[in-house]
Amino acid sequence: MSISPARRLPLISDDGLARGEAHHRTKGLLRITMACNERCPFCNVPVEDYARPTPPPQELERDLLAFLASGEKTLTISGGEPTLYRERLLGVVARAKSASVPWSELQTNAVLIDRGYAAALSEAGLSSAFVSLLADLAPLHDELSGLPGAFDKCLAGIDALLDAGITVTLNPVIASQTQSRVTAYVDFVASRLPRVRSISLSAVQPHGRAASQLELMPDYAVLGPEVRRARERAKQHQLELLNPYCGLPLCVGWEAHFASSVEAIEAAAARSGGAQHAAHGVHNRGNKRHGEPCLRCALRTRCGGAWHAYFFHRKGSGLAAPLERREPWDGPAADPTGQTVVVAREGVDDETLAALRKSSTPTLWLLAPRLRAGDGVRLRDAGVTDLALRTQAPGLLEDQACVAELRAIAAANATLDPQLALRVCVGFTRLGSFRAAFDALRLCSASGVECVRLLVEADGRHARFVAAAKRELGLEVSVLEQRA
Repeated sequence: MSISPARRLPLISDDGLARGEAHHRTKGLLRITMACNERCPFCNVPVEDYARPTPPPQELERDLLAFLASGEKTLTISGGEPTLYRERLLGVVARAKSASVPWSELQTNAVLIDRGYAAALSEAGLSSAFVSLLADLAPLHDELSGLPGAFDKCLAGIDALLDAGITVTLNPVIASQTQSRVTAYVDFVASRLPRVRSISLSAVQPHGRAASQLELMPDYAVLGPEVRRARERAKQHQLELLNPYCGLPLCVGWEAHFASSVEAIEAAAARSGGAQHAAHGVHNRGNKRHGEPCLRCALRTRCGGAWHAYFFHRKGSGLAAPLERREPWDGPAADPTGQTVVVAREGVDDETLAALRKSSTPTLWLLAPRLRAGDGVRLRDAGVTDLALRTQAPGLLEDQACVAELRAIAAANATLDPQLALRVCVGFTRLGSFRAAFDALRLCSASGVECVRLLVEADGRHARFVAAAKRELGLEVSVLEQRA
């Protein structure tokens, strides 16, 4: 949504409720201090990690100018706790407004905000506040915030912000202590804070203080069913639930709700526009991955997977593919809404690219016999998520152009989030000698190919060959019956 700089913010609808920004992409970030008046045990940017918690004014000025030069439309002011520095905070909000930034958002625990502070923020031009109300019960909130009495102060701050006409989105950072209370939290918000219309369901990350307290991470096997119940309850209350980047994998209650999931929104935009989203001041690349359940999921192209630590601490509990991803030689998928297969008889030509661009399914396969220079870029631009090369082992060894393009695809994948990678599978319809086939498998392994299927009539020799190749090359190899 584009908002004219001259339009009065925040936006108030006819029913008297403050409305937030329409899009849910990751927004630009400016931290004005890392100091905080709470001591959350899960904080992923704890003050003790910073030798100089609060930057000097000239450094903050440089950061603000860099944000303004970026052209982003939303400035998120964060910390630490930015309300600790009242004049600095008000000055940044006012500068953003004077520079015609359409939307400014404050990330806060709200415990220091009273009616006067909220009025000053509104007058300076603050559009919305992202408030960490951590639980629906005072003892749980105070435990997770590390500050006795924080629950009542947070609620008073929220009331003050709303009274000043500032939109509030709530951010309960779900921990193991609150993983079974998401539905109760939704009910509490609907009853106690009826003017709040959005809840962003973050979850504890295994970073910062939580890196040494991994038991704080929720168990997705418990949380998934609870999120689904909470979504139904939120619908009854006409509350919007959002799944932010620091939220949950799609299979943990969000598989049918792409439009409310930040990763899914940004991945779809990148697939259609060819650019990976990067918000100013946000550095979160490389801290998630796809595990074994994700590799079989047709929705993995809209989801970054789970935190690295989740796989070894929680053993991937609760992660399961909602829609099955099937390779083209496996036959049609059980649920056709998840994936599409486009077949190229000769190679990647204009007709094939046109057919690919018509698809909107999360997984889009191209089944082709070969690649030529630049095909990887053309396929990404057409929205292809998965490539299946159906060829012969001796032929691949001789096709230098195809191998070079496979390596170019692998190099590009290394720069992308896992959900944006172009995955490659190879199906060999003929092996030649076992020595030649092994050389072809080695070439695939060195060229970023994810898996190889032997589409041949198999016997015991093939089984032994596959076992040896997997052991020596670390490549996923299997034998499948050849299909027409």
